[in-house]
Amino acid sequence: MYKKIFLLFIILLIGSACSSKKAAVKPAPAFEGEAAFKQVNEKIKGRYYEEAREALEKIKAQDTSGRYAALAQIRIGDTYFEEGLYEEAAGEYERFLKMHPYHRYAYYAQYQLAMSYFRMIKTPDVSYGFAKKALNEFEKLQMLYPRNPYMDVTEGRIKACKNILAEHEFYVGGFYFKKGSYSAAKERFKNLLQSYPNSKKEIDALYYLGLSYANLGNKDKARETLMTLIERYPAARESVEARRLIAAFEK
Repeated sequence: MYKKIFLLFIILLIGSACSSKKAAVKPAPAFEGEAAFKQVNEKIKGRYYEEAREALEKIKAQDTSGRYAALAQIRIGDTYFEEGLYEEAAGEYERFLKMHPYHRYAYYAQYQLAMSYFRMIKTPDVSYGFAKKALNEFEKLQMLYPRNPYMDVTEGRIKACKNILAEHEFYVGGFYFKKGSYSAAKERFKNLLQSYPNSKKEIDALYYLGLSYANLGNKDKARETLMTLIERYPAARESVEARRLIAAFEK
């Protein structure tokens, strides 16, 4: 008898506790995108990048409208970019562009993607791949978003990338030239002149292309190339040497 009363008491007690807990449960607060982004921006400003990324991931998960989730994806890329983690930043911007190619801020993500690769460029001998990717992404920015606000900056970046790529071609061509592989050197110097006209290495490329032809026994092409050098850059030191070489061909 007492056991039954005790069990009944326990059941009533548990039921009472459960009902109390149910009464205490409050509905989850509504998602406020602007407030959430304001907090994220403060974290980024304070350089708390990891915390900012965690908050941005929460925004992506909570935003059912998709309006703030897309922006959060861009800002995740920005946190990596500002932290100097350019490879990770590039991955986030690429992810955004695949998911939202027609978003109103797609031009910004495209620019940041190009800049991420540009920031990874160090020296011409080891950064050819990054310079090539940066050039491709900057040119894509101009093609896809011709009214983007970065056109002036982009022109300068494209020129810088081409100069770096030209330096790389000259570096490889010079390597072959020093080895006596004049045919391979010739192709590198020709490619430099064709792919990156008016680069900083044009004078050197013309000069060594002429020398490569001369070493291959093709004096006509050597003379033609060296004359091009003299006509374009008459005051260059290499042009003085080119005149001497042409005179030697005539003997």
